[in-house]
Amino acid sequence: MTDEITVREVEDSDAEGVYALSCELAAAVGDAAPEEEAVRRSLRALLEAPNARVLVAEDEEGVAGVVSLWIKPDLAHGDTVVEVPMLAVAEGRRREGVGKLLMREARRLAAGHGASLVELVATHDNATARDFYRSLGFVETDHVSLEFMGDLEDPPEPEEE
Repeated sequence: MTDEITVREVEDSDAEGVYALSCELAAAVGDAAPEEEAVRRSLRALLEAPNARVLVAEDEEGVAGVVSLWIKPDLAHGDTVVEVPMLAVAEGRRREGVGKLLMREARRLAAGHGASLVELVATHDNATARDFYRSLGFVETDHVSLEFMGDLEDPPEPEEE
């Protein structure tokens, strides 16, 4: 099936397909669906960011998958790290090699920028994603991921120890 699929840089005209995939991803991980205009704004910002890339996999039916990545200097390692914050494949296109093609291209871009590490996050409950990434050679680490989800201008008081 992957012979018919091409991977290319996203274009502004892909916004509708990217939004649909964002909604599918949100549903899969139990998040609320994003607002369409917010996804369009983020896509435009990523298109303008020099260290960001967004790739889509498409065929004659349209966009089948999307991956976004950040190419960033890493002070902790003294080199370059590529972060993959989003990979989504249309529900009807999973297990056809779409995700594998997108990640192959993400890894090619990482290598081209001299990255020594590709980082991504999959929730503990998302066994399907974790199995997929392991099949590509990724390993789970014991890092603890923390996210600040509050009001940045009025954060909560730190808890007493």
